[in-house]
Amino acid sequence: MGAGGNGDTVRADVVVLTALEVEYRAVRAHLEDPHPVRAERGALFELGVFRDGSAERTVAIHMTGPGNPGAAASVERAAALFAPRALLFVGVAGGLKDVALGDVVAADAVYDYETGKDTESGFLPRQKTHQSAYGLVQLARLVTVGDAWQRRIRPGDDAPRPNAHVKPLAAGGRVVAHHRSDVGLRLTAGAGDALAVDMEGFGFLAGAYLNQQLDALVIRGISDLLGDKGEAHDERWQPVASRHAAAFAFELIGRMPVAADAPADRPRAAGARTPAAEAPVSSAEASAPAADEPALFTDASAPAAGTRSPAADEPALAADASATAADTPALAAGTRSLAAGVGPGRPRRRLTVRDLGVLAETLLAVSGMTSPARWQQLLDELPTVGTAVSRQSAGRAEALSLLRTCETRRAMGELAEVVAVLAPDDPAAAEFARRVEEFGLE
Repeated sequence: MGAGGNGDTVRADVVVLTALEVEYRAVRAHLEDPHPVRAERGALFELGVFRDGSAERTVAIHMTGPGNPGAAASVERAAALFAPRALLFVGVAGGLKDVALGDVVAADAVYDYETGKDTESGFLPRQKTHQSAYGLVQLARLVTVGDAWQRRIRPGDDAPRPNAHVKPLAAGGRVVAHHRSDVGLRLTAGAGDALAVDMEGFGFLAGAYLNQQLDALVIRGISDLLGDKGEAHDERWQPVASRHAAAFAFELIGRMPVAADAPADRPRAAGARTPAAEAPVSSAEASAPAADEPALFTDASAPAAGTRSPAADEPALAADASATAADTPALAAGTRSLAAGVGPGRPRRRLTVRDLGVLAETLLAVSGMTSPARWQQLLDELPTVGTAVSRQSAGRAEALSLLRTCETRRAMGELAEVVAVLAPDDPAAAEFARRVEEFGLE
């Protein structure tokens, strides 16, 4: 399905993040030949193969450490390095209600219980919520109703047979040790339908939210219940809960549709040259395979009433993937639209990780673009996409997020036009417009 490449190009179908070593070991046990790949801004990943019958999927794994901030940062690094089709956070959590030790919760939503206002009369919650990807939640529901995932549990001890649930989680930076603690009471009042609490789920989904086209899901095994937490307890139940969560995660990965990838996208021996290094790819070769690739997941807002979920293995509709000259907005002055070269009915080529990196570097090379004021000015001129991108700074992560959003919403030509207006005499702006044209983007 996917591929791992050499030094410059690494691909993974799925990236699995964990916070703790015990969780990482449980996930790693499901992979064949896990091996390290180059670091992405200091973050170290391993890449392995998960085989399920005749199908195989390339899976990257990474340990973020505890806390929401590290989880959010790791999402961006994983997206930039692997361009995965799905991202999972797998590990342990503390049970709040309606769960037993060893049970698994796949989060359809995660609440940030720490957001609020601390006043003289007490804490006033202003709770924020992020949702997991609709398609992954639907797939998790299918896994939950059967017991196939339980057969994937790695041997350990005689823990009771676990159950699985698809319900909300709550997340924050504190270890909640009792239901009558300040946070415990707050969770009861403000997150009454949450089955468990963790420390990374909200940051993880917040990071995925900033990366368009990235589907994410949190999967947790219950390692303790509020009021029943201690070192001896963790030593007994954290390995059990980690194995159960990992088993559920890999059953879900095994049910993800397998794309009919070209041979160039399959894993190759270390040191082998990638096709990109050997010869340029023609526009016909670049666009043709996408027509055969099945759709994986959609946003929660995408499916219309009565339509089937893409998780049912339906191929992507050519009409949604094609670009015609009539639909193509004009690019910056002096550039030529390539829509005519793509041709009616043909799907657009999706940007590779390398393409995105080149465009991001070129965009940030435009004079003044890395300053917060110029970055906000750029986003203000892009009303259709600017609200979906972080406005606090202009770094590589923000540039990649903007480019993915523009690609998804077919606003790359509009972006090139705005850049040209903001920096009319800048060679980098002209180079950015040229590259947008070269890639055949709208």
